[in-house]
Amino acid sequence: MEGSPDNPAIPPLIGLVRVMRDCCQRQEGEMCQKLGLNASQFACLLAMPKDAELNVQQIARVMELSPSRTSRIVDSLVQEGLLERKTSDNDRRQQHVILTAFGRQKLQTAYLLLAECEQKLLSYFSAQKSRELEELLTSVIDAMGQGDRVKKVKIISALEVV
Repeated sequence: MEGSPDNPAIPPLIGLVRVMRDCCQRQEGEMCQKLGLNASQFACLLAMPKDAELNVQQIARVMELSPSRTSRIVDSLVQEGLLERKTSDNDRRQQHVILTAFGRQKLQTAYLLLAECEQKLLSYFSAQKSRELEELLTSVIDAMGQGDRVKKVKIISALEVV
């Protein structure tokens, strides 16, 4: 078994996937810095619909986190003025979360930063190669048993067209 250039014990394909993950994390870190958010807050903001209320359990399912962890992230975004907690009209024990006007602005900025990042990446490829890359990445994710996450990303992307 051949290894990656950095570590001969890591198989080459896995080594490339790890490098790609590191590159994506670095890009996300730069976006978070521009937005003044940490990675968890950024993920939570992206999980929020522009004009709908969710409860913490729904957000937790989207983010694939525990409700208690999600609640702490939501609390930090409420403190930052990006989210607002509202008591349900139907059940006073239920609280929903909605984006504030400032939160919608920040979300719009996040979408623009993500689009800019994607455009930069795709500028290296022809339209055909870009489609092939998307298909290959989708296949890799399917092969790793995470295909349902790809479907969720595509649904969210279709709903949240900038």
